Amino acid sequence: MLVTALSALTPLLLMILAGYFSYRRQILPENSAAVLNDFVYYFTLPALLFSSLAVTPFEEIAQGNFIAGYLVALVGIYFLGFLISKFALKGSFTENSMRAGTASFPNSGYLGLPIMMYLFEGSRQALLATTLGIILPIIIVILIVSSFALHAADKSQSRIRVVWEIVLSMIKTPLIGASFIGAVYSFLHYELPDFLEVGLHNFGMASVPCALFSVGILLARNKMELKVMNIGLVNLVKLIIHPLLAAACLWAFGVRGTMLLMGILLTGMPVAAISCVLAETYQTCEAETSATFLVSMILYIPMLYLTLLLTDMCGLPLING
Repeated sequence: MLVTALSALTPLLLMILAGYFSYRRQILPENSAAVLNDFVYYFTLPALLFSSLAVTPFEEIAQGNFIAGYLVALVGIYFLGFLISKFALKGSFTENSMRAGTASFPNSGYLGLPIMMYLFEGSRQALLATTLGIILPIIIVILIVSSFALHAADKSQSRIRVVWEIVLSMIKTPLIGASFIGAVYSFLHYELPDFLEVGLHNFGMASVPCALFSVGILLARNKMELKVMNIGLVNLVKLIIHPLLAAACLWAFGVRGTMLLMGILLTGMPVAAISCVLAETYQTCEAETSATFLVSMILYIPMLYLTLLLTDMCGLPLING
């Protein structure tokens, strides 16, 4: 398992290192990070989300109890992270929202698939849980977009007008729009042509190297202030409190056995690279989010072992893998 985890993490670190090196050697233009983030935000990640939803049968997606428990944990951690940032770190409204998003968005996309496929020997159940783990955190994007739209809204306007502006902001957000269209596509049982399915997936997977390369540029460009308190608290919420809350929420919604264990492992994934993309897009906590992402990946391996040990002690042994 250690080899699998390292095999999944090492390419991520190398992509970040490549971005860092390119900026230090001035190989790419000054604005490369912004260009890459826009490319991911407006094109590749929406393509990945749409294709993931569109090709998954709606009946398989509709795992009511798992979805409910997973979403409650995601939203709960978001608001917990917001409150911790507000009262413990004295952050502004937008900083609180960004830290909350970072603390609640797990890296299910790139890390989740290889690790879950190894631990559960490529089972169909693991693939389904991982797919849901990739799709469901879109709720965090909705919360972040809503909070920034609310902050930017003219408070002198009527409540209906403010709500409409927030809804409009969400509709205009490519990640949210692509997810909605993909869900509708799945619900209507349409099938993507094979060439389009493969093409969109391959195009969408460019999100990973582009986002990580951009993280390396941001780490090199912004003299990283190692805000131990900020980074430590966000990672505490992400790597420890989030899987604990997920376990409680999934259990409360009647999820048991292997699916419960999968939900715990997926929420315990480290900070997602999309957090860095959103931080750069909204120009909020850019350097801090990049540093938090890096520290989160380093801490993930010992936390994975600890999680498996504790779940085994609590009667959720890892039978496969």
